[in-house]
Amino acid sequence: MLALPPAKRRRLLGGIGRELKRQSIRNLRAQKSFDGTAWAPRKRGNDRKLLRRINRQVAANVVDQSGVEVSFKGAVAFQQSEGFMETMTAAKMQARERGLSAAQLQATKKQAKALRNEGFKIRVKGTKKWRKPTVTWITDNLSRKKAGLVLRYLRNETAKQTWVTKIPARPFLGATNQQINEFVNKVFDNTINHNP
Repeated sequence: MLALPPAKRRRLLGGIGRELKRQSIRNLRAQKSFDGTAWAPRKRGNDRKLLRRINRQVAANVVDQSGVEVSFKGAVAFQQSEGFMETMTAAKMQARERGLSAAQLQATKKQAKALRNEGFKIRVKGTKKWRKPTVTWITDNLSRKKAGLVLRYLRNETAKQTWVTKIPARPFLGATNQQINEFVNKVFDNTINHNP
């Protein structure tokens, strides 16, 4: 590649960069690292895809005459890719919840399962009997805040003033060596051989 004229070399690198960008976006959509490893799921039991809008921040740039770089913009993308730890407070959580929809404020599946494990029961309508509710009933009828309050009561715990949230690394930029070799051959054939 170094033996190519500068213009052709840059065209080749630009093509490879675009292929790497496409592969990185495919990794995002598949919710996998570039090596094919599935990402850690959301802790709160939410099934929504992670980093759904990060693909708009992925960019490919030729950095010199022999290299290309695929990167992303923004602190959120960096934190999610590399992983980070965040100290949360009740006030910070309340501020974050203001931007959530009603559905997002409902109790999570993880909370529902924990409540069932702790023996949480509800009154059977029209009777004096009690029963253990289903996970679906809990997520449909209890808010995240109320579920947390009931859990603390059942466990005889006090509310935490601060806690640390660990976000696992979810790398998605790049490709395997085999994929890179395939990109180089494809781009070289399309860009150089077909465009002398």
